[in-house]
Amino acid sequence: MEIKTVTAENLGQLELFLRDLGASKESFRYFESRPLAIIRNHLVTFLGWVNDKPVAYGHLDPEDGIVWLGIAVAQSHKGHGYGNLMMQALVEAARTSNIAEIYLTVDHENETAQYLYEKFGFKVEEDRENHKKYKLRIQ
Repeated sequence: MEIKTVTAENLGQLELFLRDLGASKESFRYFESRPLAIIRNHLVTFLGWVNDKPVAYGHLDPEDGIVWLGIAVAQSHKGHGYGNLMMQALVEAARTSNIAEIYLTVDHENETAQYLYEKFGFKVEEDRENHKKYKLRIQ
């Protein structure tokens, strides 16, 4: 998988990914309440490409003094290690940007994602009714 940066100038690539997300839309709801142009505020926004097709997405989004990590893999491409590769790129981007901590939330039923996050060292900070909030200390 080749990881490329998404910018405001190539939002069409992000639209293509979101259109082909499949059942993964159920757990990746970030853009349901935000315009695509929100990526202008991101520290990084990545798409993972396989055979000229975007199959994975990731971002680091600073909001209210917290850096949030978002990640998604198209349903048709799950199980090939693309989430792992995207997490590596995001954690490395946080490290090189001297970010001390990153956070994410995940639905309780998304056990595959929870396994991935815990594999990278994320720890549960809050366990709420429908989701968990994880934190990773980088520095």
